[in-house]
Amino acid sequence: MHRSACVILFLMWFSSVLAGQTITGTILPQCIEGMSGTNSNRVPLAYRAKLTGLTPNSSYRFFNQVITSADGPTTSGAGNCIFASPSGNFVRTSSPGLSTAGTYGTFTTSSSGSFEGWFITEPTGNARFTPGRYVFMRIMLNDGISGTSVALRLTIPDSIRVIKLDAAPGDSTGTGLRCTSKAAARDFIFAFDNTAGTGRPVAGSFVEDDGTDNTTSSSYAAFYASGVNAINGAFGLAIPNLLPNGIRRVERWSLTSGTVVSSSTSVNGLWPSGASTVNPSGGTTEIVLSASDVSLLTVIASPTQLPPGIALAQNYPNPFNPATHINFALPEAAQVRLCVYDILGRQIATLVDGECSAGFHSVVFDARGLASGSYIYTLRAAGSIVSRSLVLTK
Repeated sequence: MHRSACVILFLMWFSSVLAGQTITGTILPQCIEGMSGTNSNRVPLAYRAKLTGLTPNSSYRFFNQVITSADGPTTSGAGNCIFASPSGNFVRTSSPGLSTAGTYGTFTTSSSGSFEGWFITEPTGNARFTPGRYVFMRIMLNDGISGTSVALRLTIPDSIRVIKLDAAPGDSTGTGLRCTSKAAARDFIFAFDNTAGTGRPVAGSFVEDDGTDNTTSSSYAAFYASGVNAINGAFGLAIPNLLPNGIRRVERWSLTSGTVVSSSTSVNGLWPSGASTVNPSGGTTEIVLSASDVSLLTVIASPTQLPPGIALAQNYPNPFNPATHINFALPEAAQVRLCVYDILGRQIATLVDGECSAGFHSVVFDARGLASGSYIYTLRAAGSIVSRSLVLTK
């Protein structure tokens, strides 16, 4: 963005801070699908935000849209809404407002006047969704009593890049990605370009079936309408074509708790099924992850599930070609180094080298370019060393 545009958005955000209200993106994807004038390739975007400085213990009506740096402080913006109900089906509207039931969501603030929750935007053909632009998430609120008009607009200061589903390379084009997992419906999915899940996710959405009509008749991308909508455990994302690391981590976040409950990782963006997410070029022809690629999305970790000690599981499948999963578990956070060696003891790959949280972890070892034979993988953590063998068969 131009410096002047950044200054304008900062001043708009800062004025809310001075008034006592703030909004931050707890988890905010980097990209959103878009197209100007028409948009028949829609893919929903989900994010989580925290609002503070509101009236304590009050029930607010809201709707959320997107703006650009050219929009003023009293502009609501553009985009359809899908409201993430804490229980029951989600609710979709193409006419968001605060006066008619079904066109707004509701939430209740805490005793300190804060609220943290899920927000979902469906991109439209509005010019704000022109590929290459940056948009900002804005949430419109009533007075916290029973008002039917907008009393407050809060804008997250971090921007999101607009991309279109197109096979051409570039920083404003993208490719669809879908998966039919066994994750719980109405939870949320976020994809990262690193195995640790640090920084902002590349993309984010929700797990079907959410109960809304996300079909071609509602201008959704064909891959989403036929391979994601109303299919239990399925999710669909739009990821950028300029993605040198690929998608290396997929996280599942709980609808109710708003925390990460499970994740699956790939060490290099190449998944065991053969799906490659590195610098994709499919456009509307989507990448498909298999249920086995993200099998750990069904595992919900809790303190009662933590292992009594460091554990390194046998890789699966074994024998394998060309990739295999390696799972390990930690009773507490530790510095971890997971490496693969040939039978002569020469290190040929480092899969993990850094701090890992307590719980269960999985990485993918891709052996493309290696010869058939036996190899050793070794886990070093908290003074312990555990090794197992694996067999590559080509």
